[in-house]
Amino acid sequence: MSNQPERNGRTSVLVLGTAQWGNAYGITNAVGRLSDAEITGIVSVAQSWGISAVDTAGGYGDAHARLQPWADAFAITTKVAGADPAAMAEAVQSGLASLGRSSVETLLVHDWDALSDAVRPDVVNELGALLESGVVQAVGVSVYSEDEVAAARSAFLMGGVPLGAVQVPANAIDRRLDNSQVLGDLSLAGVRVQVRSAFLQGLLLGGSGAGGLGAHPDVLAFQAAAMGAGFSPLVYALRHVHALPWATEIVVGVTSGAELDAIATAWQTTAESAPESLASGDLELLDPRRWA
Repeated sequence: MSNQPERNGRTSVLVLGTAQWGNAYGITNAVGRLSDAEITGIVSVAQSWGISAVDTAGGYGDAHARLQPWADAFAITTKVAGADPAAMAEAVQSGLASLGRSSVETLLVHDWDALSDAVRPDVVNELGALLESGVVQAVGVSVYSEDEVAAARSAFLMGGVPLGAVQVPANAIDRRLDNSQVLGDLSLAGVRVQVRSAFLQGLLLGGSGAGGLGAHPDVLAFQAAAMGAGFSPLVYALRHVHALPWATEIVVGVTSGAELDAIATAWQTTAESAPESLASGDLELLDPRRWA
């Protein structure tokens, strides 16, 4: 089986997130840090569906080390902090040692939004050096807004370093990037555009552990719309991100093989954008950095 349905001559694929492998990530995560058995089950399901890429980071606890037994079976995207450009190469080497690999496919700077204009050129230069050394095959940024995507594109262009990938948040109620010209241009140019927060850390899907945010009117409106359209919230959420014209990869984190199997099954449904009326303008809901 494959997780690569084609649309408009292009394909978008599911990528397995690993934040829960190293810590109790996710506002709706009732399982906590995953056990070895749970990770083994997730990997088995991923491979059965043809999911061949993972998203990880040195900041995800010991996720790198726990990924090591399967590191050669996946294309790996990992992340590094850019606040101290001189420390980036050492951080990458440490991550590679934990993964048991000599190189990875993609390296993203995860704190690009927080970097000053004075530091960004040095970060780009360091990424270029890592690219030239062969320890990474593509470099890019993880950001939150179209302005930061545009800033990264300019900085990489000025530094003479190819921008290979960007990661951004998007989901059926976070519509800020739906019609992004910058992302559209980058995707057409061959830059991989990864989507995270497809389920807003599970808030859109309901369940326990969501706290007050789970009862937010915009979350409840999404769930009601899904039911009204005859879909589960899971399918409805995936249909939307699958339809994003610039998205090439959708990162999904799970706490069990059964969850991943349900996502991969739902991924086979027709891509269709959710109604624009579901868009939320509440950044206190949409941006996890603002959650108490």
